Amino acid sequence: MRSAASPDTGPEETNRERAVRIAIERAAERLAMADMEIRARLLELPNPTPDGELRVEAFGRDVLLAPPYTGAVYADSGVAADPVDHLLVLHYLLYEGSVDTEGDPVSFRELPGGQFYWEAFRARTVLPLISSVGNRLEALREQLGRFDCGPSPVGDIGARVRCIGKLGVSLAYHAGDDEFPPSAELFFDAAVRRVFTTEDAAAMAQRLCALLIEGSYGA
Repeated sequence: MRSAASPDTGPEETNRERAVRIAIERAAERLAMADMEIRARLLELPNPTPDGELRVEAFGRDVLLAPPYTGAVYADSGVAADPVDHLLVLHYLLYEGSVDTEGDPVSFRELPGGQFYWEAFRARTVLPLISSVGNRLEALREQLGRFDCGPSPVGDIGARVRCIGKLGVSLAYHAGDDEFPPSAELFFDAAVRRVFTTEDAAAMAQRLCALLIEGSYGA
């Protein structure tokens, strides 16, 4: 029986890693048939290079992809992009239209099927964030400074973070007091309903919260 981390193959994939890898392969195959100059123009992205390389922002970092799009790297380091970033960028590029970020933000509950997965969504996004941040608002502000974000009017800390291309997620974070614990809510640009599936929207929010948690929230 092969060990879980044999020296020739490395660690075995988890079910989730395998699912993401297969989704990347399928999305890349579809994208290879698209006219990327037209797609880049519609999505207001830089024009592809002569060899077809594309540049898309993902959580404050530029991701570079070139045909056949099964690989992606961060422009600032040349390191392979996180598979979730890669997949979300591919799905963003597969959207056949322009992305209008106007309109009232929507909650996860308002997305197709979102009501049924509301508690699971919170368990993977805002609840871990609240547990890590607590009332350390300055630490959260510092972490938000890593991203391309602007102010949002809701919460003790309110910020709209550009996550994938032009799509953003808004965070409303409320500090706790003697009566109420800290709380947080996430809202999506209305365009997310056209560009992404509900699963993609959840993955985008989960990835943002994970990146915010990566900061030092020690006592």
